[in-house]
Amino acid sequence: MRITILTNGPGELWGWVRPVASELRKRGHSISLWLLPCPFSSGHEREAASLLGVDKLEGPSSFSVIWHEAANERTDRIIQMGGDLSFGLRMSKFSNAPLTVYSYRHRKDIKGVNLLTAFPQQVNFPSVVPIGDLVKDSVNSDLSPSELSRWNWEKDSNSPRILFLPGSRPSIRSAVMSWLCELRDEIKRLIPSARIRSLFPQFMPEIELKQWQKAGLNPVRAGAGVAMRNSDYAITQPGTNNFEMMHCGLGGIVAAPEKFLNYIPVSGAAGFLTRLPVIGQAIRRQALLRTVRNWNGYISLPNRTFRQNILVEMWGNITPLMIAEKLRAELDDEDRLNALRNDLLSRSGTSGASERLCDIATGTGDSI
Repeated sequence: MRITILTNGPGELWGWVRPVASELRKRGHSISLWLLPCPFSSGHEREAASLLGVDKLEGPSSFSVIWHEAANERTDRIIQMGGDLSFGLRMSKFSNAPLTVYSYRHRKDIKGVNLLTAFPQQVNFPSVVPIGDLVKDSVNSDLSPSELSRWNWEKDSNSPRILFLPGSRPSIRSAVMSWLCELRDEIKRLIPSARIRSLFPQFMPEIELKQWQKAGLNPVRAGAGVAMRNSDYAITQPGTNNFEMMHCGLGGIVAAPEKFLNYIPVSGAAGFLTRLPVIGQAIRRQALLRTVRNWNGYISLPNRTFRQNILVEMWGNITPLMIAEKLRAELDDEDRLNALRNDLLSRSGTSGASERLCDIATGTGDSI
């Protein structure tokens, strides 16, 4: 069977598409993967997609090019995991292939489309079906001998293992490097025994890796499922890795310093307006504040989903010292850390979301 997958950003590609593509390959299907235009892209999506073993890879291209080519795709089934839904609907219309859409938040109920999500708490229409989090399958796939060999970080109760998660977009990583160096210094001052590493995906460019090595931030290219299960705490930003942390039982601080708001992409028409001189930054700030209000003030994915304070959140006018002090307080409370780990794992749900998605998308639980 010919299966076409549509996706966009790095989190969707590596966290959602990767386990689904693996499951489809096991069943003997032919996979065509399309990379859609995305304001959140890292610029390395094609390199990452080339590691997934798909039969055909399209994009990333401009909106107009993808829009035109979507009408010419010949396929039996379409799975969309991220990106503008108009592409999937257009491709489904011209190919007459059923469409399955996976998202953490569906914006409308669409007749004749399989609408899937991860958790029951994310169901916002009666037709939306929760099947589990694909990210859980993704981090579980990291537990291979080759990935384990990348991460030889022994546990020592007197020497906490701190993980920096700088994100998937080079522009943000470049901007926060000096800030993280300052944070590292503050942590080492307050917790001299702390060990710190920066986690990056396997497709991070070698030249950038060397820059982080030179800065003394100990970068490692490894699977999140291995790195997070063998760390004690993480410092990160809002994104898919928040769910990776939950599935690995890793507590952490989700930080969004105000000084880096300029680097956070804004989707839709507001994204275009943020590029305007003078008023662009005000529009960006209002768009981001509106997003936070829509999620009852939460910025991390687990907190948004369960509407509770689970992971620590710090955003706005915060400094590396403030984060280092909060980190020390968290690590000093061992009972809280153990309770948090158990709480995160209890919310993680069951594995096998990729299998369930493929069953629904192909109309059968069997191979071809």
